[in-house]
Amino acid sequence: MPNWANLMLTKQGKVLQAKAIAGNTLTITKMKLGAGIIPDGVSPEDLTDLIQPKQVLGLTAISVNGGLAKIQSIVTNAELSEGYYIRECGVFANDPDVGEIMYAIMTDTSPDFLPSASSSVVISEEFSINVVTENMANITAIIDPEGIVTVANARKIAEDKVTEHNEDTEAHLNDFNLKGLVIGTDAVKATKKGDLLSLVAGKGINLLSDIKNKIITIVGKSKNAWNPNEVIIDGDIRYTEDGNGPSWAYLLCKTAGTTGATEPTLANNVVVGQEINDGTVVWTVQKNSNALSFAGKEADLFALLNSPAFTGTPTAPTAAKTVNNTQIATTEFVHLLAGAANNGGIVDSLLAQNGYVKFANGLILQWGYLVTNSSHVYNNFSCEF
Repeated sequence: MPNWANLMLTKQGKVLQAKAIAGNTLTITKMKLGAGIIPDGVSPEDLTDLIQPKQVLGLTAISVNGGLAKIQSIVTNAELSEGYYIRECGVFANDPDVGEIMYAIMTDTSPDFLPSASSSVVISEEFSINVVTENMANITAIIDPEGIVTVANARKIAEDKVTEHNEDTEAHLNDFNLKGLVIGTDAVKATKKGDLLSLVAGKGINLLSDIKNKIITIVGKSKNAWNPNEVIIDGDIRYTEDGNGPSWAYLLCKTAGTTGATEPTLANNVVVGQEINDGTVVWTVQKNSNALSFAGKEADLFALLNSPAFTGTPTAPTAAKTVNNTQIATTEFVHLLAGAANNGGIVDSLLAQNGYVKFANGLILQWGYLVTNSSHVYNNFSCEF
């Protein structure tokens, strides 16, 4: 309500103001808020009441400072049956001669809407008006305890409204109904979603810890996780938990035994090969990137680096037929070389006194040996495609 026009005395208010200046007591009795719009041609100072009164506000306090009297009240929608735009405000006072009158009025050109009590919004705010009079010693106000809504009252009204809303079974149709839910040894017996917070905070349940314990119970710890009082054999490996050691390190059993009740702590400056005593077990620190130990089962899992004995059908990348280095030659590589050789190699031959050799590219080499009647010997050699 930031757009109130200046407070204007009504004609009756001006008469009462003159009486106050003359020495009579100016007694402010109440305020009114309304939704009315002053008709064209009607002066606010001619009004004796609001155009459309909606609420009567009891006064909570009055304070005088210099030539200014501050009158206070509380605006709330706690018992408002119908919402409205607050367009007009009247200040009422007692005239010793005619009784209660509307002493002053002001209007709002850009009114705020005050919702009804049935809405989800609970409003309670302080409302004050400054009154100027020449005789401040004679100004007073009637404070009506029955009509006052204090900040504490308004807070209680708001809390009651929220509680009433949450307890309404139709208020949270999309929420999960927590009735009958059991967490640990505690049961949720109400249906409000706030009950889960009360269960966790009020009853002291550590929900995350409870979930963690349930998971450990169901799946157990990892085979290679450290466990207290565990029998360890040579070659076993374990990884520490909870940050007990640098992330690159793991433990390799050097001396078999039983682990202690608490997990050993590895310093950040621990080095590879360093021995760690744990109960009757002696561990050595190893580096994850060099890990080749799997609980002493390496021979069953991996081929040796030196003179490996592969099983099954090992495969390897096939090199191009032009490669000449120490890369492994596959059967596919051998076939490539054989095919290349066949493109210019011998495909047929007769290696006799009279014979030939036929190459894959079509070249034929022939030779022969001839003996004539005159005992002359002739060697004949030919080459053709």
